[in-house]
Amino acid sequence: MAGDVKFLVNRKVEIIMDDGIYVSNIQDVEDEYAGISIPVKDGSYLPLKKGDRVEGVYYSGNGLYKFYTVAVGRKIDRIMMILLAHPEKFIKFQRRNYVRVPIVIKVFCAILDKTINLNNITDNQFEFFDAFSLDISAGGMRLSTDRDISIGDIIMITLPLKNEVINVKGKVVRVERARDRNICGIGFMDVDNKTVEKIIQLLFQIMREQRKNAPKED
Repeated sequence: MAGDVKFLVNRKVEIIMDDGIYVSNIQDVEDEYAGISIPVKDGSYLPLKKGDRVEGVYYSGNGLYKFYTVAVGRKIDRIMMILLAHPEKFIKFQRRNYVRVPIVIKVFCAILDKTINLNNITDNQFEFFDAFSLDISAGGMRLSTDRDISIGDIIMITLPLKNEVINVKGKVVRVERARDRNICGIGFMDVDNKTVEKIIQLLFQIMREQRKNAPKED
């Protein structure tokens, strides 16, 4: 349960900022705080200072947990550390209730023949086509396409998220007709943990940008 989650030494932590995801790990755990290595992204360091509010993801042994906390200081003990107050709570990510982020982008797809050996595909065994995403989560997405697609179809999808390209396989679980297009609900299949984590990272970043760019209420 999320209520039983605690920071543990050597576990991975990611700090979510407007310009991307900074990676760190737990170096020290005390009653008042957890010390993390200085977060880094693409060779750039994030020197958090006392009072900075922190949004992060904690990689526990049994799942991923989102948390909010505050930096309470810095410390040097063999290495330089940022000290984070223990979060009041951890929020577990579960595949069945991953947050869906509205994103309209062009994606590249192919419907796979269920009888084909996916380890021995040649170019003439399927046809590529473009579609548009409507929303995406780490467990699935909705697609808008003018192609004929049926429930149960298996689709290979290339997702250009931020500066990353994610390739996933999905099963069509729902199809609705909207004017001259099909709106398809896709559940991702056979997605490894590394890909799930990458999608979550990119969606966090997109969500932060959407909140930042949202019109301010009067």
